[in-house]
Amino acid sequence: MLPITGLHCLSGYRKSSFCLNGENYMTIKTRYYMFILARFISTFGNWFASMAVPFMIYDITGSAMAVSISFLLETLPIILLSPVISYMIDHFSRKIILQLCELISGTAMILCILTNCNNIYFLYIMCICLSTMGFIYNNTINAYIPDICGDMQLKKANTIDSLASNISMVAAPIIAGWCIQIYGYSLSLEIDAITFGVSIILLQFLNSDKREKNSKNKPKIENMILVREGRKILKKDRFLKSLIIICIMFSICGAIFSSLDAVYIAEIFNGSSDVYGYINSAWGIGMLVTSGLYILYKDIPETVMFSVGILMMGISTVGYGLSINILVCVLFNFLGGVANTIYVIYYKSLIQSRTASNNRGKIFTIQSTLSKVFSMIVVFAAGGLADIFTVRASILMSGCITIAIALFSFRILHKSLENVKHHTQSFDQDK
Repeated sequence: MLPITGLHCLSGYRKSSFCLNGENYMTIKTRYYMFILARFISTFGNWFASMAVPFMIYDITGSAMAVSISFLLETLPIILLSPVISYMIDHFSRKIILQLCELISGTAMILCILTNCNNIYFLYIMCICLSTMGFIYNNTINAYIPDICGDMQLKKANTIDSLASNISMVAAPIIAGWCIQIYGYSLSLEIDAITFGVSIILLQFLNSDKREKNSKNKPKIENMILVREGRKILKKDRFLKSLIIICIMFSICGAIFSSLDAVYIAEIFNGSSDVYGYINSAWGIGMLVTSGLYILYKDIPETVMFSVGILMMGISTVGYGLSINILVCVLFNFLGGVANTIYVIYYKSLIQSRTASNNRGKIFTIQSTLSKVFSMIVVFAAGGLADIFTVRASILMSGCITIAIALFSFRILHKSLENVKHHTQSFDQDK
């Protein structure tokens, strides 16, 4: 029997009111893999929209700033709604939340198709909707995985989840690039809308996870201030606080790169959507290889691997920004995929293992919301810098800062973890 520790998923989190009571391990495991299949199909479809939208905006406006503005507009609703989102994730059925996110995203996609995808305002509205639903969807999954993965280790459960996304990323960008190049933008959005529907059906196989609602769980006005609520939790755990700060800084740099990636290929290398597809496929191959080789690094300390992932991402971003041709871009994008997988697996596992089920929604939402807030400001500035100087300059800047964050992570997380161990040992001696 596995020991009950923070590093293992508990079936239904110690048999709380929303646990999978009465289900044997194989049934739980089977349902988890059905969930992974839904994730795979949804992620596969998402690539068609994520490949098309930056090019659609750039084709209509011809401005890197316009692409950055779309990021700004995507962020505002998330900032405003984050307290409500956090409460929803921790107090309502996570299964139903996931299905609603897919339904609303698919509906927004269809409405954009009906406008022939040539109206910048409708495109911005679709971006806002997809971004908000994606934000809710991803944070719900991060909070939900420990409750549905049976007694797998969290690192293994997150690796399987990452593997599903990585497999889709190998083929989807190339297929999406071809689709956009040959058939135009509308078909790519139609394919994404269909995958949302299939995902909703597969998610139905998950057990119902109705949560208790009592007077203690009802939100108070002061508790709807998400940062204030989060500070109460993080104040008790310095390691978790340091981890969240590092994740936020890393996300800001990643947002700069993501918002300008398509523009970089279009401007610097005169690339089209199919070229962009090949480059992103290299990223997916890197992620897939890293997930498949999980057994080689699973015993390395989690904080070390977390920091290594950030360092590798910084190196790959700098290399990508200095690339002299498409082949070099592909090679550094492969390295970026390796780095991203390592980061994602360990960032999720470290947070999940240190938070209770009824607080995971808050913690992941705080991290994601603050990342969005600061990214919104920085990406807007980076877009202006790209228009004034070059896109290459903005990407190089994000890479250099990422390397500095990695060095900070190595130092601060190790120090915070040592302080936690020392405090725990002192407490045990006092007892």
